[in-house]
Amino acid sequence: MNAASMQRGQSLAEYLVVLALVVMALTAGPNSPIERLFEAFGERYQRFTSEVSRP
Repeated sequence: MNAASMQRGQSLAEYLVVLALVVMALTAGPNSPIERLFEAFGERYQRFTSEVSRP
């Protein structure tokens, strides 16, 4: 293994750690940003379906 190959492996591990921390930050807590996003999509979908079902 050469130094460039080892460096790429180290970079990948660091990116994965940062990605995991970001995902944890977005999903943590009772009122997380991801939960609020899904709730907003659900509300919009309910409004859309109620308007479409009107005669």
